[in-house]
Amino acid sequence: MQEQPIDQAIVINTYLLQRFMNHGKDFANLLALYTFYIHHANLQKTNQPLATDGFVAKGLNWGIDRVKKTKKILKEMKVIEVVQKRQYYYIHLFFIYTKKKITEIFGEVETEGRKKVVVPKEKVEVEKPKEKSIFEQTLLKNRINPKRVDSIKKNLLSIKGISNYRFNHTALARWVIYCERNSIRYNQNNLKHWLDKLNNRISIEQLDSIHRAIKEKWKNFYILPIEESKYHKFLGKSLMMDRDCDTLLDIGKIDNKFIYQFKNIRVKTAEPPEDIFKRCGYDRRESKDAPIASAVRDRIMGLVNRF
Repeated sequence: MQEQPIDQAIVINTYLLQRFMNHGKDFANLLALYTFYIHHANLQKTNQPLATDGFVAKGLNWGIDRVKKTKKILKEMKVIEVVQKRQYYYIHLFFIYTKKKITEIFGEVETEGRKKVVVPKEKVEVEKPKEKSIFEQTLLKNRINPKRVDSIKKNLLSIKGISNYRFNHTALARWVIYCERNSIRYNQNNLKHWLDKLNNRISIEQLDSIHRAIKEKWKNFYILPIEESKYHKFLGKSLMMDRDCDTLLDIGKIDNKFIYQFKNIRVKTAEPPEDIFKRCGYDRRESKDAPIASAVRDRIMGLVNRF
């Protein structure tokens, strides 16, 4: 059985109203025609009122062409549908609010004599479940017991200064999964030791070091010292390409493409750091110290003038 719309209430979803607004000069016509349909749906106590084009034209004091044009837009927007029953054409309204929905929004309707009074419902704030981190998601996807995941997370959060660590969550998760599957024992001290090694290192180096340790079946992983790193020297530098890429924060790699994370943008390209920074890189400090004479400044302006 179809739910009856609430009497004497005209409610338009804000999302739908915004869609009407997006039609610019047709906005007023769309709103007027849709409201007219809702009004007669309420009068006829159905979400599928009988409202012919001639009836609408007379009710809104419009020309028949204006009615047909506006109705066509509503149909294209999937807001209404024309349903034929014998010789009559009915307007099916998809977004009309029912008594049940109105009650959800405004509360129960109490009757006092002939007047209907809306009693607002108390707002009940439902706390949304916190989204799990990439670290947790990776463990769970690899079938690590949820209780065990919670225990590992608790140990990590108990590490002093954990909020100051900057590490690749996927890299640490892969190492923990390897340890779990190979019965390699570890405790909070081990977790802190691993974080100390991963902290503020390039993502690509974190992942490579752990991949190598797993491949070699080691019980620990090792990262090259910063002075031997191929990538660390590029941190803090900027690029001037089609737009300014301000201050490199990290480098990752997915599907043989490098992911350059800057302060203001993320760039994905197959071009390795040595090439892209040689071609487009500059140091903001150098540019600031000698804003006109700097060779870096000249190179930047030359690149800008090309676009």
